[in-house]
This record gives sequence, C-alpha cells and structure tokens, in this order.
Amino acid sequence: MKPTTERASAYLAGMPVSISGQRGDAAAFSAAVALVRGFELSEEEALPLLSLWNKDCRPPWREMDLRHKLSWAAKSSAGRPTGYLLEAEWPQGGQKAHGAKSGNRTYRPDRPCKSHSTSQSVSEPTAPAEDLSWLRKKWPEFLPLTHADICTVAELRGILPDAVDLAHRHGFLRVAGVQGHRCLIITEGTFAQARRLDGQPLERGDGTCIKARNLSGSQGAFIGQGWLGETTHVLLVEGTIGLIEGLAAMLLVDTAHAWSILAATSASSRFARDSGLLERLRGREVHIVPDADETGLDAGSSWLADLQAAGVHATAHCLPKLCKDLGDVLQLPEAELQPILDGLFTTRK
Repeated sequence: MKPTTERASAYLAGMPVSISGQRGDAAAFSAAVALVRGFELSEEEALPLLSLWNKDCRPPWREMDLRHKLSWAAKSSAGRPTGYLLEAEWPQGGQKAHGAKSGNRTYRPDRPCKSHSTSQSVSEPTAPAEDLSWLRKKWPEFLPLTHADICTVAELRGILPDAVDLAHRHGFLRVAGVQGHRCLIITEGTFAQARRLDGQPLERGDGTCIKARNLSGSQGAFIGQGWLGETTHVLLVEGTIGLIEGLAAMLLVDTAHAWSILAATSASSRFARDSGLLERLRGREVHIVPDADETGLDAGSSWLADLQAAGVHATAHCLPKLCKDLGDVLQLPEAELQPILDGLFTTRK
C-alpha cells in the first residue's frame, strides 16, 4: 500500500478547488478535514499537501489561512470517525480518487447527502440589489415587545428574561405579523429575521418548514454593531439568535470589562461584506464562538484569520463536547456552565 501522505495527496488532487464566490471557504475546509481527519495527518504533515492543492485555488489562500483551517479541522468531528479515508476504496482506471462529476456538481461517495434542516434560516426571494430598498418598504410594522412577549422568548430559549429585555431596550428585538403569525423580529438596520413566538416553524416558499426566515430585502453580515460604542471587548457568535444567547451568557459572568455582542447572521457571513466593521474592531479584544459543526468551524477560521490580519487581537473558543452552539451551553447544569462561560469571557492579562 502507498504511504499515507502519497495517498492523501492523490485524494486531494481530485477534490474541487476553492473558488471565491462559489463556497470556496467550504471547499478549503473540506480539503483540510480530509487530510487531518480522513488520513490522520498532523497539521504540519498536512500543510505541504494543502499548500500544493492551494496553488489552483482562485485566489490562493494565504499560508496563515491554511494553517487556521487545518487547526479547526483537527478540532472538528466532521460527522465521521478519525481515519475514515485510510481504508477507502480507490477507483481504478485513472478516475479521480474522490468521485465523479455529474453536470456542474461533484459526487462525493465519502460524504453523505444532507437533507434540508429545520434549524437553519432561509431568506425570502430577493430582487436585484437596486430593488432591495423597495422590498424592505414592504416589511410589516415592527412593534415593541410586551412583558409577556419577553417572558415567552426567555422560556423558549431557556435564558434569563433580563437578556431578552436588554436586547429589546436596545432596539434589536421587535414583534410583527409574518405569514399570519405573531413573530419575534431580530433586527438591525437593513436586516430582519422572523421566528414564531409560539415556537412553531415558518414556511419556505416551497411549503417546507423552517425555524427562522429572513425578511425580503434583508442585508447584513453582522448585527449588534450599534452596541459596539466604546466597549473594549466583543463576543462574536454565529447565528442571529446568538445575539440574545450571547447577552444571556454575558449576564451570567462577573467581568470588569465593557463587553458587547456581535452576531453573524449566518455561517456564510464574512468581513469582506462589511470591511468597515474590521476597522471598528481595531483596538478591541474579540472572542469568537462559532457553532461546532463543519460550516461553523470554517466560518470561525475565516473570521479569526481576517481579524488577526487586520491587527485585531482575536481568539477562538471551542464549545464543549455535545454542544452545537452557545444555546446548548446555556442549558448545561450550573456547575458545568459557569466554568465554560468564565473561559469565554477571560481576557488578556
């Protein structure tokens, strides 16, 4: 049998390259996962192979980005056991090691197909960019939450009502009628996402269910920017609902520093879509808490690399085992929860 590094190199040569604007982040992260998880290579062993693959990427990644992706890939379970590619069957007759192409899609026998998840958010159909302002004019009227609404949201999320009230008082939470239902609206500027207050799902355009839906014309990669002000420390979380969960976590920690919460509206959010935000984060300390899945870790790797490249002091935190996101962490028993939260909000000496 060929050496592991040689087999890994051959496998990587058949993987799709990373192309900007075509889920290039995910392609690069998948390549890193294949090396350190699939073939059990160390990060140092994997780097030369990933660097060779990187030469065909458009544009190529910086070495620091590749190192970050390998680091995050090593921490990810990727939904498969370690070494899952070591005993893989290799195609014969010169076919690419990872599969064959059909049309514009690449078939990957080592990766199961993913069904639509009801835990993800979906955007309503959007018009060209010049029409987005017109679409936002059709948003329903946003109204303040009542005391009962605040308690309902707190109960649904399993968090302190104080966190919901805080987000509400700063204008990030409102209520509105969407699809005939009373919904919680998480909003800032040109972005708004709806969730039913009864905890039931909304509908996509095709009739399937979804927990959260971005209103037509929504634009924005990160929300919570209005809270940055003069704060010195920032907790960057994934997902719009993470804004409230981040506040709930902050209220449970005794810290002498001024913190604000910044939430990426999705795992695909990138600072390239909001370059001005990077400038605003200079001089602050940013703690990143991505979701513990492949796309979340990939996003966290990208945010960390961009922040550090911009001269921002940034660190990334891994969630404990069996916790997919910060919301899961908040449901842990107090004896387990407090040390984790203390770690998230531990600052530089």
